[in-house]
Amino acid sequence: MRIVVLDDIEISVENVNRLARRGDVRVYSGIPASVDEIVARAQGAEVILCSWTKVDEEVLDNLPDVRLISVASTGVDHIDVAAARVRGVTVCNVPSYATNAVAELALGLMLAVMRKIPSADRHVRRTRTVDWQPFQGRELHGATLGVVGTGVIGRQVARLGHCLGMSLIGFDPQASEQLTRDVGLRYVPLHRVFEESDVVTLHVPLMPETEYMVDDDLLRLMPRTAVIINTARARLIRQAALCDALVEGRIAGAGLDAVDLEHESAARLLELDQVVLTPHIGFNMREAVANLTAICTENAVRFLDGDPQNIAEPPAH
Repeated sequence: MRIVVLDDIEISVENVNRLARRGDVRVYSGIPASVDEIVARAQGAEVILCSWTKVDEEVLDNLPDVRLISVASTGVDHIDVAAARVRGVTVCNVPSYATNAVAELALGLMLAVMRKIPSADRHVRRTRTVDWQPFQGRELHGATLGVVGTGVIGRQVARLGHCLGMSLIGFDPQASEQLTRDVGLRYVPLHRVFEESDVVTLHVPLMPETEYMVDDDLLRLMPRTAVIINTARARLIRQAALCDALVEGRIAGAGLDAVDLEHESAARLLELDQVVLTPHIGFNMREAVANLTAICTENAVRFLDGDPQNIAEPPAH
């Protein structure tokens, strides 16, 4: 039995040893640069653990021995789950490992954008002056927080907003009555979230029905003083439309932990002071990463023991 850790998973010695009791383990670092490199690393493997590597039909066709792909993430949009299932390959993910980590980053981005913290920091460093006048911000207390997607992370963001005295509205096809009882979140149609919120925060998975869900039409509904936060996936937002809204002053700012740097709009986005960018660090807290790799390893062990868990489903079309 060959087990391959395909890319940059911060896997502990303890978890490597757990896998080694069930087969020959090979651990690689760095994201493979090509299909050929993926195949070279994983040739003959029955079990693959990976985080960032894209696994599509071409990869799967070149790895006929693979039985399991254990993904060290919640999202599996970089894995062709449907193609894997057709080939008899199980895909497992790690749900809900970074709930607090992502929710806290969303709150941090709200504060950073609303209080203009990064641009104020740059100003002090550049000018060595205490010039506070250009950096008047707005309080979160009393503002309306619109939560798009009230799964485990969205619910935690709503609770944090409630603690700060924010009013809460939300959109989700599956409303949480408990969330309404606990923090008073009101469910409204998606367009009303954008019309009525001072801050809109996105917490939905990337699927065909959510890809580019935030388009120019929705952005035009937002108040000029509103900001948008995205700690999920870049392709939830039409990035060019977001740039247009920001440049034209139709919205006040954005906090993005997910950006498509290869899109032609990225150059404009990087120049905007009212945008706070982070390099997809929502999950990257010590506690969350330890939990992530432990569950990713457990998924592999459970599969090999004939008791699989956390099986990912192909996206609905």
